[in-house]
Amino acid sequence: MDKGQLITDVLPVELFFTLQDNWKYCGWHLDNKSYEGDSICWGLGKNYRNDNLSWFKAATIIKLKCQKYIKRPIQLTRIHVNGQTRGQYTSFHVDNGDEKNIWSFILFTESNWDVQWGGEFVCKNPVRNNYEYFTYTPNAGVLIPSYWEHYGQSPNQTTDKLRTTVAFMYQESSSLQKRIDNNDYLDRIKLFL
Repeated sequence: MDKGQLITDVLPVELFFTLQDNWKYCGWHLDNKSYEGDSICWGLGKNYRNDNLSWFKAATIIKLKCQKYIKRPIQLTRIHVNGQTRGQYTSFHVDNGDEKNIWSFILFTESNWDVQWGGEFVCKNPVRNNYEYFTYTPNAGVLIPSYWEHYGQSPNQTTDKLRTTVAFMYQESSSLQKRIDNNDYLDRIKLFL
């Protein structure tokens, strides 16, 4: 990939709202970080059941859409949920070192969002040597290689709403199978939240 890929209308509307309903009743907790150096943001906490089939249905739909751009078979390796309110700034970070066969898809999960509230997704594109900015749009998301530096801007002072995202990470199937066969990095492969 030579640029971040915006994908709109990612999930069927019913599934998009089902994901929100799943975490509505578990409660958000101020105990999450996207990157070790960041300030604490909102997460779903330890009591959240992450084996709900709707997560895997969403991951499968997203996987098929991402494969159109990656043009190789991929497998889900991790799902990470994040929430930010105004003033909760995050730093540029990478999701997985410098490996070229892992991708992150960041889904914008708030159903009611005004672009004037901020919350843009920013990535540093090392191929084109520039920064790419993506407006936070409900049920849209951005596909990038996981080694690209990126961050989500917190909402600005015009709102007190929570900006939520779900990052789905995928690895090229053949390289994931090699890792499994070699018992290499199995502790880093997280199939759940």
